[in-house]
Amino acid sequence: MKPAPDRPLVGDRRLDLFAIRCRDLADRVSTGTIGFIDAVDMAYEAATWSGLVDDVGDDAAQAVMALAFGTLPRSPS
Repeated sequence: MKPAPDRPLVGDRRLDLFAIRCRDLADRVSTGTIGFIDAVDMAYEAATWSGLVDDVGDDAAQAVMALAFGTLPRSPS
């Protein structure tokens, strides 16, 4: 029996959960419940605070965010 990898599975699950949460925030932006910038900031702060950025890297976390938020129109400030 092979030993379980230390971080990759945990990182993958956390990245999947982060993707779900980013889509939830993007849905809230599309309904006008929260502003675009606020939602993106909230998602990135959560990823940083939870250690996800340290575990999977900034590029991976931002790629997930880009998929969730990339198609939303940005409202003028």
